[in-house]
Amino acid sequence: MDSMFVQQLRRSRHLVVLLLLLNMLTLALLAGGEYGAGVVALQLVLLIGTAALLFMLRNRSMTAAVTHAQEPVLALDPNTGIATENWFRHMLALECRRAVREFAPLTVMRISLGEHTKREHLLEVIRVLSEELSRPGDLIGWETDLDLGAVLPCTNEHAEQLTERCYRHIREHSSNPDLSVWLVAQTYQPRGDLNLSKVSQQLEQKMLEARQEAPGVFYSAEAATDPATPSMTYTDG
Repeated sequence: MDSMFVQQLRRSRHLVVLLLLLNMLTLALLAGGEYGAGVVALQLVLLIGTAALLFMLRNRSMTAAVTHAQEPVLALDPNTGIATENWFRHMLALECRRAVREFAPLTVMRISLGEHTKREHLLEVIRVLSEELSRPGDLIGWETDLDLGAVLPCTNEHAEQLTERCYRHIREHSSNPDLSVWLVAQTYQPRGDLNLSKVSQQLEQKMLEARQEAPGVFYSAEAATDPATPSMTYTDG
């Protein structure tokens, strides 16, 4: 991975390239003997400007690198109490690997409330989800800047009923009768291709398709590959 200095230098490459070309041009004029005091002064200004630009980029990259290294890794969003987007994705990747290793199905939800949801309505949804998804290992967090997500390890054939119950309780306990809720969920079987990228891409596509329709529940499940029932499951009701 490129250093932050290299990344910033690339973003400023047009200015750097322009300064270097002007330096080469003035050097060529000086070498050909066709120059006066103005060309010499221009050469000095260009050299000073190029050195100042590189020095500024280096200092900014070093400062940003130190600041980034000292930032704590937040697992919970202090405003909502649920997992941050980075932590949610990190845990989802771990649960994908765990599901394959332990040969247990994994259900992942994604909940969209639109773009202008009030904080009180968001917290109502989070409270309902926290009450419904309370087993050890269940995780609620930010899937994106606007959408919520939930990871449910070791789910069984009752995952669809659970999804519908979550949606129903969200609607029942919301103080906003016009709140739009799109709840997309899929149960994945523990196959070798189960990973963060696959889950994220599929749920993103399903949510895009769901948002073209009326709010509701959009559940799907991969075909089971093993009739064995995981030891930690939800029950209907």
